[in-house]
Amino acid sequence: MANQNIDHAFTARSKTGAALEPTYAGALSFMRRKYTKDVKGADAVVWG
Repeated sequence: MANQNIDHAFTARSKTGAALEPTYAGALSFMRRKYTKDVKGADAVVWG
């Protein structure tokens, strides 16, 4: 598994979609979604 990308919080190619990655690996992010500061077009923001 070392050759697979498992930290989708930083490396995801889009803000939506499904990805399989261990819940104990990578950066902590809400629902394992990509980190972003651009909230244009968002219906809701989780902050904190």
